[in-house]
Amino acid sequence: MGWPYHFLDLDAEQKHARRQALDRYAACAQLSALVPIAVFLLYRFGSWLVGLALTEGGGDYAVVPHSPALKRRRQSCLGSLAGASRRVAWWLGDDVVFLGTRWGQRDQIIVGICWAAWLLFLCVIGTGDDYMHLTKRFGIVALSQFPLQYLLALKSINPIALAFRSSHEQVNRWHRVLGWVIYFLLLLHASFYLNFYVQYGVVIERLTRLIPALGLTSIIGMTLMNTTALRALRQYSYRIFFITHILVAFMLPPMIFFHSHHGGRQYVVEALLVLTADLVKRKIDTVTVPATLEFIPGTSLMKIVVNIPSPKLSRFRKYPGMHVYLSIPYASRRSSGVSVANFALLEFSFNPFTIASLDEESGDLTLVARRQKGLMTKTLARLVGNDAGGAKIPLSIEGPYGCATQFPNLTGAEFQRILLVAGGVGATFILPLYRYVSRLISNENPAARVQMVWAVRKAGDATWPVSGTAGSILDDENLNIFLTGDVFATADETTVPDDEDDEGIELTRSVHDNLDQDTFNRKRPDLEKVVDDFFRQGLEDRVAVLVCGPEAMARELRGFVGAWVEKGRDVWWHNESFAW
Repeated sequence: MGWPYHFLDLDAEQKHARRQALDRYAACAQLSALVPIAVFLLYRFGSWLVGLALTEGGGDYAVVPHSPALKRRRQSCLGSLAGASRRVAWWLGDDVVFLGTRWGQRDQIIVGICWAAWLLFLCVIGTGDDYMHLTKRFGIVALSQFPLQYLLALKSINPIALAFRSSHEQVNRWHRVLGWVIYFLLLLHASFYLNFYVQYGVVIERLTRLIPALGLTSIIGMTLMNTTALRALRQYSYRIFFITHILVAFMLPPMIFFHSHHGGRQYVVEALLVLTADLVKRKIDTVTVPATLEFIPGTSLMKIVVNIPSPKLSRFRKYPGMHVYLSIPYASRRSSGVSVANFALLEFSFNPFTIASLDEESGDLTLVARRQKGLMTKTLARLVGNDAGGAKIPLSIEGPYGCATQFPNLTGAEFQRILLVAGGVGATFILPLYRYVSRLISNENPAARVQMVWAVRKAGDATWPVSGTAGSILDDENLNIFLTGDVFATADETTVPDDEDDEGIELTRSVHDNLDQDTFNRKRPDLEKVVDDFFRQGLEDRVAVLVCGPEAMARELRGFVGAWVEKGRDVWWHNESFAW
């Protein structure tokens, strides 16, 4: 069967009918994005009704862990179905590896393919044999996804995260999926137009006109955006990815607005409005506060202590494990001595740092950063310089953000076992959670078991949570610290040599006197044994597992936990990661 589409000469009435069809299918494509949200809200409402029915008369509340009732429920048809659904959900959350590269989680791949197929259907249906109708349909259907794409990227005001009871970190992975789908459709749109120009021999003539040139520039920009987002290039230079992403995201709407005619313009206007609203909200929410920076002796770590104004303090106090975005304001950049190029690049640098601790009386918020080769930490290290007492400079803080606002109640009766695993500075997320859970669980759920495993490269890396004495950490039988050397070392765990970058920074090689290295487990943590020992008891217990650390550690831990999920265990899993 031959190619069904042809170049047609249409009269004014036929062109008007084509325009109406384009607008109709684009609106359908945009509104269909609301269907998954509506389905989820209905599911959540139904789950609430079922839970309400089960707890009438206190029947479900009366069931205690290890009771025969829980075992009967697990072995029932409903329990078997629940176990199967948990195994499927876990399988969907695993990474897809192809040719040694990780392409995302299975649910991302499956949903991405299904959504692309649906949009492709909307691009083709009703186009007849009109080649230009098909070409324009690909463009306008892709544009109809722009508002959703920009909504998925929002940090401060994200209605999709609110609807799914999620956070911007969790919905951001769908932003990546939709970005590739949109790019695929627009690439076809551009290819079909280029073929049209070739067939009529007007390539140079058309591409030197403003409207086609804007379209070509837009597709080149999107190609750069998606190329720099690839894992290998992102790991090579996150700065290039981030700056390219920001610049193209702002340039696309105005370029497409003047490139597109009629209905397509409304979608890029919507996208630009939601992006601008979010940025304005984030700008208002950002505060510039005095900060103290100092190196942690014997390590490549820096401690950053910022003083939060009293009106904002309650937001930081509410949840442990939150993070903020830190940036260096103009005045501090001037005193840092960075080059002109880096001075401008710092305008686009907003690095996430987990809140390691918060002093509610003084309002001091502590962040811990590892000195790396990135522009932000290099500049912060330069600001500290050779001052042994640290440096006092203003820094800009935006937040707090994080998934912790949507966590289930870890201290209530919902979980009977909680395992927390940290690698390196990942303890800035895990340790506050551990302290919070340990403090409250004795009253709310005293039968629950809590354990924390912390892998550090050397003893000095565990000194930052200590105030005067290490007893509170080393004497805690539920907190195990392991010295791993370079076992889990990755790009985000690698120490930058002191003689690099001509910064003249010398870190003392001694560790705090109150930390005796012989009290640590001087070996790599056997995560398989840790998981098996933790899961072997309490077969009816629901388990929460949270990890923050190098990607290799989180991946290995998930594999060991997954073996127990296959056996039917009920596990809630969270991996805190700033990979994007």
